[in-house]
Amino acid sequence: MSGMSYYLSRALISAALGGLFALTGSPWWTAALVGAAAFALFLWAPVSGRYVVDPERGVTALGRDERAQSIIGMASRNAFAVTISLVAALVVYFGTINPGNVPIHALGLVLFLGALTYLVSDLWLRRA
Repeated sequence: MSGMSYYLSRALISAALGGLFALTGSPWWTAALVGAAAFALFLWAPVSGRYVVDPERGVTALGRDERAQSIIGMASRNAFAVTISLVAALVVYFGTINPGNVPIHALGLVLFLGALTYLVSDLWLRRA
């Protein structure tokens, strides 16, 4: 990527995020770790293959192409279908088979499985 405007702007954003953590009462080392992790994420993003880098856009140099948008859409649909199916199973089970309140850990498990479905679908579709 020609020009350093992307990296400079991301360093400022990372420093601001670390400063925000420090101002809200976090220990200095936590704020430094959060800022460093954010900057590492910004350094990884252009080389990850998930984004198209357009140096002419300056600070907003990262974007998604049609392939990335398509993969995100398919992974989101897969996660939505799994989540809705599991919620429907909870409704049937706790509404008809074993009437009662739905435990919070069951809902947490549904959300976890939906997120896991999204991540696995995203990785599987990007393998090629």
